[in-house]
Amino acid sequence: MHEGMKLQPASHEGHMERPRRPRGPDDRRVAITGLLIGTAVLLATVPACSSSSTPTAASTTPSAPVTSTTSSVVFPEGSAAEVADCESDAKTLETALAAYQAETGAYPSPSAWSAAAYAANFEPLTAAAHGGPFLPKPPSTKFYVIEYDSAGHIWIAPAGAYGARYNAGQDFDAHPDICQAAVG
Repeated sequence: MHEGMKLQPASHEGHMERPRRPRGPDDRRVAITGLLIGTAVLLATVPACSSSSTPTAASTTPSAPVTSTTSSVVFPEGSAAEVADCESDAKTLETALAAYQAETGAYPSPSAWSAAAYAANFEPLTAAAHGGPFLPKPPSTKFYVIEYDSAGHIWIAPAGAYGARYNAGQDFDAHPDICQAAVG
């Protein structure tokens, strides 16, 4: 038997208990580490706003309505998914423009941007011509507007806001938070 290990007296059922090693600081660290990892996994798997579907307090600002549930986490309404969609659509457009430019030697030249011209401006990328389609469909305009120009710039505007020309202040590559600003 190892030094420091003791046999426990026989239990009343006539069985011997397993020898137990003495507990030390390492055992406590392992237990605390396990508890912290378990807590982190639990927090990562439970949706932050799942505690109630009924808002308990609402706060609005002119640019971003915010709803708070019984959870302590507060997000602008629906913005996380919409921002992710915006970023995904913009990256998909970047890829489509690069593929179009590689195939044809130039970027497409859209008309001045407006609600009426939006779908038509994406036709060079969604059509089967020139080795396409490079894009399955134009990005949605429900929560944001994504525009591009003949130099390959991509800019993001709030839903319903169309810029006739490139706006460097809304450039997707230059401003990493532009989707948040447009959606929020």
